[in-house]
Amino acid sequence: MNKFYLLSICALLLLSVAASPLRAGTQSDTAKEKRWSEQIVDQLIDGEDVWLEARKHRFLTIYTPAETSPPLGTVLLVHGTGAHPDWPQVIQPLRSGLAENGWQSLSIQMPLPPEGADKNLQGPLIQEGADRIRAGLDWLAAQGAGKVTVVSHSRGGADLLFYAADRDDDRIESLVVIGVNGAFKNVPDAMGTLQSLSRIKRPILDIYGGSDLQGVLNTAAAREKAAHDSNPGYRQTEVAGADHFFEGMDAELLALVIDWLKANHASNE
Repeated sequence: MNKFYLLSICALLLLSVAASPLRAGTQSDTAKEKRWSEQIVDQLIDGEDVWLEARKHRFLTIYTPAETSPPLGTVLLVHGTGAHPDWPQVIQPLRSGLAENGWQSLSIQMPLPPEGADKNLQGPLIQEGADRIRAGLDWLAAQGAGKVTVVSHSRGGADLLFYAADRDDDRIESLVVIGVNGAFKNVPDAMGTLQSLSRIKRPILDIYGGSDLQGVLNTAAAREKAAHDSNPGYRQTEVAGADHFFEGMDAELLALVIDWLKANHASNE
């Protein structure tokens, strides 16, 4: 076989490997994400699909315009682990409720952990999630959105808090974390919720249910202490009777978020 032919084959193989998701920095389950995205877009009723890119990976987001013009403000929605941007618990009710109350939103697909993912993958997944948050903020800025409040649920709170602490993005007006654990399993200390809370200076609303997961309930005092030591804009609210997903209490959760948005948006105008 001709040596030049062999060299060409080797070059093609190297290009193929270099273009793979792993080499591009994507550690998540992109196959599952693709299947979900196709189903979501096919069944989407309100909002429109917007495709963004991070780490050479194209991912789904859902833009939902406000039902008033101009919108009162902008929200970036970040779901929890193993979910998607139209998740029926917390995310979709907030997405539609915000629009009805005059707020536009972009809900983004966060990285999905692969089945049986090694515990050492949690750090890289948080880094990857942070890059998707940045991509969402970049897109909103390109649309002229101005300041943005980022609202997260569950493990999405760890990604959001790490992003806010690590990158100090001044496009973020305030943060809302819903059902966030102060000690997520296998998350490196430097990326942990408490470490991030101790570094953030922007206003934060920490919402959790009175019947939330034990990890959320057990770390409520620690989260408050970590934030209050350095952030006078931190507020913590327990919703009596609410579970981790605010089942049957979507209206109560939406009202808390809307009140927070109005108070903090007005204070920064």
